[in-house]
Amino acid sequence: MGTVEFDAVHVNLWCDDVERCAAFFRHLGMPERFRFLPDGEPHQVEVEAAGVRIGFSSARVGDELFGIATTPGENTEVVLWCDDVDGLHRLALEAGGRPLTGPTDSADGRLRYAWLLDPEGHRVKLVQERG
Repeated sequence: MGTVEFDAVHVNLWCDDVERCAAFFRHLGMPERFRFLPDGEPHQVEVEAAGVRIGFSSARVGDELFGIATTPGENTEVVLWCDDVDGLHRLALEAGGRPLTGPTDSADGRLRYAWLLDPEGHRVKLVQERG
């Protein structure tokens, strides 16, 4: 088999409340790029950052329409590399995130990081490289 070229990377998170989950990431500064259904309760909303799309899919729709049993929650982790972990952490808490580990420097001082849960319980790690 030859080498496969990828056109894009897209991560999908299953949610009970698609709009609430998408609103959290929009609040962090990620613009919305896709929405289906355009009116009413969305089945899928996608935001984008650094060339990667994050999709929020309705767990109910996945189960009912596609036969995919899904459980929203912290079995996934989205890692956001940024230039200000402390500021992004504050913004995430304002947007409804729940803290797990506050901003902390790594033992070797090369990274600063924090963990929190988004409103649907997905684990989000914030990471900043130190100069």
